[in-house]
Amino acid sequence: MNSNKQAVKPGPLPVQELPWYRQFWPWFIIALPASAVIASFVSLWLAVSNPDQLVVTEDEYLQLKSELKAQIPVKQHKKTKAGESDPESN
Repeated sequence: MNSNKQAVKPGPLPVQELPWYRQFWPWFIIALPASAVIASFVSLWLAVSNPDQLVVTEDEYLQLKSELKAQIPVKQHKKTKAGESDPESN
């Protein structure tokens, strides 16, 4: 009954590896740049659908100009009207 075979010690069972597409971390790593791409497309859509209104009509310009003149204090307004240079503009 003596045999030359060694006794097999029980060890941990072999772990079955899941394919990469069933793992969590590859999808997490893919999701980070994918979310940045999606956010850039949303930003592009917002920029295209809401353009800046940079050009104004003559009437709007005159209205803005009169509103800005109304905000200038009276003292400065009189100096600039008299032809004196504005000390703050230097």
